Amino acid sequence: MKTFYPTIVLLCLVFPCLGQTAKWYKGNTHAHTTLCGHADSSPSVVAQWYHDHGYHFAILSEHNKFIDPKTVDLNGSIRKDFLLLPGEEVTGRKTIHSTAMNVNRLIPWHFDHQHRSKIIQKHVDETVKAGGVTILNHPNFGWAVKAKDMLPVKKLYLFELYNGHPKVHNFGDHHHPSTEQLWDDLLTQGMTIYGVGSDDAHHFADWKPNKSNPGRGWVMVRAKELTSDAITDAMTRGDFYASSGVMLKKVIRGPKRIEVEVDEEATAKELASPILIGRKVKEGKPGYLVEFIGPKGKVIEESLETKAACPVNLPYLRCKVTRRVKKDNGDLIEYYAWTQPVFTDGREKTAKE
Repeated sequence: MKTFYPTIVLLCLVFPCLGQTAKWYKGNTHAHTTLCGHADSSPSVVAQWYHDHGYHFAILSEHNKFIDPKTVDLNGSIRKDFLLLPGEEVTGRKTIHSTAMNVNRLIPWHFDHQHRSKIIQKHVDETVKAGGVTILNHPNFGWAVKAKDMLPVKKLYLFELYNGHPKVHNFGDHHHPSTEQLWDDLLTQGMTIYGVGSDDAHHFADWKPNKSNPGRGWVMVRAKELTSDAITDAMTRGDFYASSGVMLKKVIRGPKRIEVEVDEEATAKELASPILIGRKVKEGKPGYLVEFIGPKGKVIEESLETKAACPVNLPYLRCKVTRRVKKDNGDLIEYYAWTQPVFTDGREKTAKE
């Protein structure tokens, strides 16, 4: 594979936490290929799709297989601002899956234990040994992972808040919490953890709502440069937001204030795509809703405008932006963006000591 070098993308801005000019990069951390036996496209075809659809980085996170980005060839005129990060989906016991992000080799997956937290910890430890960072994938898939399984795990800073696969139960049910409720449970109990969006794509040749197609969930990462290390470091700091369709023009996560502004043009472009599958809801008015959310999932402030801000005076505060659309058939469909929380209790420093 050719070597890629970063160029200026989207927009430049000064990010207070980085203290220097950073750039936005769109990426997906979870996708599959024919090497897993149940996806329909080769590594080259999968990588090509993300390249051709404007992504800046992707991870070919194959089940218990390490795909070296150097072995993946792209066709045509290759953009300089596209990068394949090395990774693997560690597909472990008791339906516990994780993306080993930015690793240099295959991660073992056979470890088993009666306590799921021990299995997750083993994923994290082995990933760290290989130079990478763990993203715990789709906790509600098979209802495999609960808050009590994640809370004791050390050095787990990322999990899939939104996964575009149609069978992973992001929004829970009458007997199980949504992944967002799970997130607030963990944050309220003092965990430092950030929410990732991904598409978990398997199907690049068969396009249907019940297929796990690409382009349904992603992250927008703000980093100094487009390299594997810079993207990984930015995500472990929470310098990104997750999306299922909503795009943001501004995200400021200061120590005393969160401020966001919707990029309405970019959002409209994403929502016009036939690829995107939102969440059907029963009630609500079309438009935008910005919510600032604190401990126990309590909404602290909300706004119907596309630009909003809120002071941070709680142990943590995060922001969720909803775009609700009424379709021609009368269905109400929601799409989201989630910023990462700001902490005031010093937990993020303690967690990484």
